[in-house]
Amino acid sequence: MASLTLLAPMTGWASSLDEVPDAVFSQRMLGDGLAIDPTAGEVRAPFDGIITVVPASRHAVSVRSDLGIEVLIHVGLETVALKGAGFVAHVSEGDRVRAGDLLLTFDLDTVAAGSSSLISPVIVTGEGWSLSEQVLDRSVTSGDPVLRIELSEARVGQADAGPVVSRTVRSSLPHGLHARPAARLAAAASAWTSRVTLSVGERTASAASPVSMMTLGLKTGDELVLTAAGVDAAEAVDALAALILDGLGEVGDAAPAVALPSTGFSAPVESDEGELIFTGVCAAPGLAIGKAIRFGMAEIEVAEAGRGAALEGAALDAALKAVEARLRKDAAAGSTERRGVLAAHLALLGDPELTSAARATIAEGRSAGFAWRAACSATAEILRALPDSRMAERAADLLDIERQVLLVLAGEAQAAAPRLGPGDILIADDLLPSQLIALEGLKPSGICTARGGPTSHVAILAAAMGIPALVAVGGLDRVVDGALVILDADGLRLTAWPSAATQAMSESRVAADRRRRSETRAAAAEPCRTADGVRIEVFANLGSAAETAGAVDGGAEGCGLLRTEFLFLDRPTAPDEAEQLAQYQAIADDLDGRPLIIRTLDAGGDKPMPYMPLPDEENPALGLRGVRSGLRHPELLLTQMRAACRVSSTGSVALMLPMIASVEEVRQARVLLDHAATATGRPAPRLGVMIETPAAAMTTDLLRPHIDFISIGTNDLTQYALAMDRQNPHLAAQLDGLHPAVLRLIAAAVAGAGDLQTIGVCGALASDRLAAPVLVGLGVTELSAAPVVIADIKAAVGAMTLGECRALASAALAVDSATAVRRLAREAADSRTSTQPAGAVA
Repeated sequence: MASLTLLAPMTGWASSLDEVPDAVFSQRMLGDGLAIDPTAGEVRAPFDGIITVVPASRHAVSVRSDLGIEVLIHVGLETVALKGAGFVAHVSEGDRVRAGDLLLTFDLDTVAAGSSSLISPVIVTGEGWSLSEQVLDRSVTSGDPVLRIELSEARVGQADAGPVVSRTVRSSLPHGLHARPAARLAAAASAWTSRVTLSVGERTASAASPVSMMTLGLKTGDELVLTAAGVDAAEAVDALAALILDGLGEVGDAAPAVALPSTGFSAPVESDEGELIFTGVCAAPGLAIGKAIRFGMAEIEVAEAGRGAALEGAALDAALKAVEARLRKDAAAGSTERRGVLAAHLALLGDPELTSAARATIAEGRSAGFAWRAACSATAEILRALPDSRMAERAADLLDIERQVLLVLAGEAQAAAPRLGPGDILIADDLLPSQLIALEGLKPSGICTARGGPTSHVAILAAAMGIPALVAVGGLDRVVDGALVILDADGLRLTAWPSAATQAMSESRVAADRRRRSETRAAAAEPCRTADGVRIEVFANLGSAAETAGAVDGGAEGCGLLRTEFLFLDRPTAPDEAEQLAQYQAIADDLDGRPLIIRTLDAGGDKPMPYMPLPDEENPALGLRGVRSGLRHPELLLTQMRAACRVSSTGSVALMLPMIASVEEVRQARVLLDHAATATGRPAPRLGVMIETPAAAMTTDLLRPHIDFISIGTNDLTQYALAMDRQNPHLAAQLDGLHPAVLRLIAAAVAGAGDLQTIGVCGALASDRLAAPVLVGLGVTELSAAPVVIADIKAAVGAMTLGECRALASAALAVDSATAVRRLAREAADSRTSTQPAGAVA
């Protein structure tokens, strides 16, 4: 076994990391090693190697040996706040150094005065090594051997003399590196052989570990240093930097993170009628009246002592596999929101640093349960301590994974569910995502918790399930089991023991809302028509086969946009023709003869893929994305086209090209489609294009002879028309597809489309109740919306005549802002509703 001797980089007192008063180091979240309390202001190279990181604050330095071992030397604690005062760097990133070379000098008095402690962690990062011969609890001199690093055979095989490449990017992630983007980044990093680390200030994390990356506390605007070591280091850094700069698929919102107290907001207030009124934060909108059912999480007891490392290690492996199987099963049968949440949980479950920490504790004689709880709890505490409330909320995801594994180790398949009856409202201190998923069959009428936040995964799931939810509610312990409560999430309040008048008013609101939804759902089963009988197709946007049946049940008349990226993302190789065909055919079967429009792979931009290398671009949103990336990799596009040609359906199957800007792009794609049809012996599907660029909108008449239909993608069309990045949270409030400039581009596209069979919209505007009549008035004949709003869209279109829609659209084109357009649309909807007879569907 290869080994490396680490020489003391500083003179001072050597001690265990357990003595470091910072959980990031003492809990060994970044790796193992030792600490030195320095008595001299010099940092020297601990071995021969290459400098990989020297932050601008010069308070730390990382060195990589020729065997691939990387060591972080961190001078003092919280010294990044000094912003370089008292520090001098004698090396730069990429420099080769010899053992004993001077790396940093620092003024002991300045650093001591500006830090919480001078004790300096020396951390071995990464995996595939073990430590021995540690020198602790004594004075050491710079250059003294202080520990030996033993490399595993696998690690020796991985070590190479490849280059070290670093790149600094400014984060554009709207909510930081929380569970979902961290999981996606880790999956992308796995495609490269080089080892990649991320650094933010004084914190460093492995790109292989979502948990470690979450603890960085990355915020929008932070400088993030990516460092890769290996033969493909440059490619790895460029690919991961592009992912981060493009937001890792995260969409910003206009609302800032809400700073939540740990146990709720203000105490409840008693009204003159004896009501107890609690306030909180809306996590999912809605109103519910019902009996309060209290639910608590029972503590799972675990023994500390193990039965031997082999037995406990095997038990942990079996539990991890059991939980993984259940998560995959739950994700396969769920909504897009559920799949996103559970994908993040799967990444946490398989996190190498969590499992390594647990195995190290098992090796010390502890039980699997004790070891797993210790590993999860240490990271959860770090997340809770971060100033970003969104990141602190993700501690609940770790607690969820911890409990699921502990339940399996304890011999229980799942935790006991509360005894809920129809209409009951769940009251809890906190609720975990897995617990809410388990309640899906019972479906409480509302959820109210003392903890949690509006951006938590429970909030996302509750909104997707249509369950009103209020979180961060103070004083909830005063609500007794069985008490009558009114949960008004929109009004940010929970009322216990309501007065007769309050109850009657709330019951009237609930009944009216229930009646409206019932009438809307009933009407959704019928083909959509305007009030004067003009046929408008309302389809569903789909992101997987699992969503199809629910969309059809909700009134979808077909699929107007199948986002095929779900087949291509988060994997090292592209899906083959057979795998794609199986998924497309399953969706066509569930549509049962209804139309299916398959969008070809929309890669690049915010959806880069490791097996589809693209050049480094300063602005990927304007680069090789959409059809451009497909034409650059015709073998991938041809495979997808062949699979589409082979789909069997009694309804129509069509292909749609994304991000078209020129006729030539359509010509090239048409040639490939003809090849695919010939190769499969099947007729070519209808071919359409997405109108997402101003160029396509203004030249639809030139595109028309080469295509069969158009579908307007308002998300990208809006950002390109308004020159506003749709992933920039600071611009979210202004980025409105009802801006008159966007509407005029849509009008131009409709005019240019002429007599094409279908003129559709599949962007966010098609899911907007206020926008739907405007689009119909502009000449759109098909709307493809999110499945959950299809009934509402049909109701909005059915409430107005085509003439009224046209008059509204004409007025919208003449005003000067999206706000003015929305005012017109709202007034038209209100006016139409007020003139309808009772019981009419609005």
